[in-house]
Amino acid sequence: MGISAFLQAWQQLCNFIIIPKQASIIDLLTAMKGNTGNINILAASLTIKVPFLMLGITHYAGYKKYFLLTALFSVTAVIFLTGARAPLINLFLIYFFYIIYLLKETFSRLSFIKIIHLIVPILIAVLFANSIFEKSKAKGRYVSLENRVSEINTKDASSQARLAYWKNALKIAEKNPIFGIGLGNYQVESIPYERTISDDSIVSLHAHNDFLEILSETGILNGLVYFSLFVLLFFINLKNVIKSTNPLLKLFAILTLMLVIVYGVDSFFNFPIYRPTMAIFFSLLLAFTVLSNSYNIDYRSNSKTVKIISGILVLASAATTYSSYIIYKASNLEYLITGDDINNNSKGKLTGDEVISRMSIYPNTFSSSESFYEYAGIYYIREKKYDKALKCFSKAGKINGYTGRIEFYKQVISRQKGNTDSAYVYSKQAFYLRPRNYAIYKSALNFAISKKDTLEILREHQIFSKYRPTSETWNLAVKGLNYSGYSYKNLIGFIAEGLKKYPKDSLLLKQKNQLLLGSYLSGGQNFENRSQLKQALKSYEQALKIDSKNIYASQNIGFYYLKQNQNEKAITHLLNALKHSGLNDGKTEFYLGIAYLKLNNKTNALKYFTISRAKNYPLAKSVISNFKNTSLIDKKILIKRKNDLLIANYITEGQNFEEQKKMDQALESYKKALEIDSKNIYAFQNIGFYYLKLGQTKTAINYLLNALKYPGLRDGKTEYFLAICYLREDDKTNACKYLNISKSKSYTAAQQIIEKICK
Repeated sequence: MGISAFLQAWQQLCNFIIIPKQASIIDLLTAMKGNTGNINILAASLTIKVPFLMLGITHYAGYKKYFLLTALFSVTAVIFLTGARAPLINLFLIYFFYIIYLLKETFSRLSFIKIIHLIVPILIAVLFANSIFEKSKAKGRYVSLENRVSEINTKDASSQARLAYWKNALKIAEKNPIFGIGLGNYQVESIPYERTISDDSIVSLHAHNDFLEILSETGILNGLVYFSLFVLLFFINLKNVIKSTNPLLKLFAILTLMLVIVYGVDSFFNFPIYRPTMAIFFSLLLAFTVLSNSYNIDYRSNSKTVKIISGILVLASAATTYSSYIIYKASNLEYLITGDDINNNSKGKLTGDEVISRMSIYPNTFSSSESFYEYAGIYYIREKKYDKALKCFSKAGKINGYTGRIEFYKQVISRQKGNTDSAYVYSKQAFYLRPRNYAIYKSALNFAISKKDTLEILREHQIFSKYRPTSETWNLAVKGLNYSGYSYKNLIGFIAEGLKKYPKDSLLLKQKNQLLLGSYLSGGQNFENRSQLKQALKSYEQALKIDSKNIYASQNIGFYYLKQNQNEKAITHLLNALKHSGLNDGKTEFYLGIAYLKLNNKTNALKYFTISRAKNYPLAKSVISNFKNTSLIDKKILIKRKNDLLIANYITEGQNFEEQKKMDQALESYKKALEIDSKNIYAFQNIGFYYLKLGQTKTAINYLLNALKYPGLRDGKTEYFLAICYLREDDKTNACKYLNISKSKSYTAAQQIIEKICK
């Protein structure tokens, strides 16, 4: 046993004696598992060998003793390096009992020397482990041995999780007190109890207390039997230690007592009953106890009983061997499926049909609790055999329908079939089964967003944030609510609530600012449409306070000052807008050119008109062709051209208002054009059309006649609508007069009605 313990420990320890230059100590610490598959199992399997080393050290001399001392140092050093806490409790208890035993045997100098021999290796191991922890500069589990000991309480996360698992086991036992839920079923039936305490797809698999797990799986009676077995083993061996006069029996008894303590404590905090390396020692301590208490029995006198018992054991061994073979086949299939990683890959070496054909009668679940049928269904999804997949998921749901994975994959099938309504239902079912699973939450949330279901977005966010509060989930919900048309006021309130919890979260702040920016910009435009220009300016300035580089705020402020003939201010803001990328239509450059033109800065005006034309802004093309000869044009002509540009802008603005049914704003724009040029035919024409639409035909006639006083309207449209006005005034003579003029100018509508009216 000493050689076995030394080799097992030294295999791990040699990595820390000479640490490779490029190696990370944290990686070396977390990689410790040996042949046990798990760092905690490694620690437990070494701890249960310590009693053998202690007995050897106190009873051997010479090279055997020194070898066992080296083995004890190696074993305890590795135990300390694992950071496992249950072995620390076990070391304390077995040292306590064994030292008491030594002192009880002989309270002498020799006993104290033996005790010192036992303590020195463990002290050296403590110093060695702490030196490694110090080099690692790690936090949490690997800070120091003292820190790890101080964490043996009920307050840290690991202890809290264990307490939650124990409560769940008791709830299961309370619900199934007689027969329990069935041996081995805890890993499945515990999942519903963990939906609000376990993140993502994590399941406990075990209660981390064999006594409670046996209680929940087999009922109260069997749970008491299992617990009483340990109590019986403890007191039988303690009695032999205290009362036996046979030195060899005492030795066996103290060894067995320490094994019972190690295994019992590990059973209280972990699940050694499912660890083969620990189960061997459970059999061993049972055998030692039986041998110690049947030392004087002569089995030769009762050979018939021995034969019967031997026969029963042979039959039981045959049955368990066959059972092990079936379990091996299931384990092999699990190994192959795990290798395919079919959860993430689109294809594996196996197929759905092969998985079905290779399934064993039992176990019907993975060691991680998922049903084999569930994985067969996933293979069928990858093969696009959806009907077979659904049948497998139906069977899987009866075995383990608690993880949300089955509903998640049903959602995948529905989505691929184009049935989004069913997919949405399945996504919600998956989420409510596992409300702490981030991948499932994100999938369900995305479906709610696609359906613009703001109530569901809020509900899912509230539930997930209750269990796993992070700023990221707030950001996801904000984006979803914004996309789904959630009201601006409520959305700002929602973000404010998030910022109370995460005041320094940059993404939440950014989303808040984006919403405020959008509100101020759109608000400013609305004010402009209502000709409330000062309020519009305030809105744009508020936007700039939030984002001093916002191109649209700077641009709109520039337009505002241009309309107010504050050209220098307009130029400043329009140039600021052009400092940053995003304005690609040439409009900003065009009006910047206008501002420079108003200041008679022809060089810069031409520069920005040219840039605007290069960006295909329509008005720039007509201006630039005439602008190149402006050096020879007098000031009056230049002013006229500037005015023509402004008039064109006002008329375009008025027509846009008319399209938006904002008739009052349209009229104001046309009148602004007339204020610049009282003879402008297009202003007269559009005002005439405006009054015609309102049914004020006399006013319309007046403006349309004014439009025709000056040359330029050659398409017959003005004459046609003037005729319409006269018809509404019952003046057929003038109506026909202008219809004939319109017809002579080839206006199509006039040609169609003139024959009906003017016969």
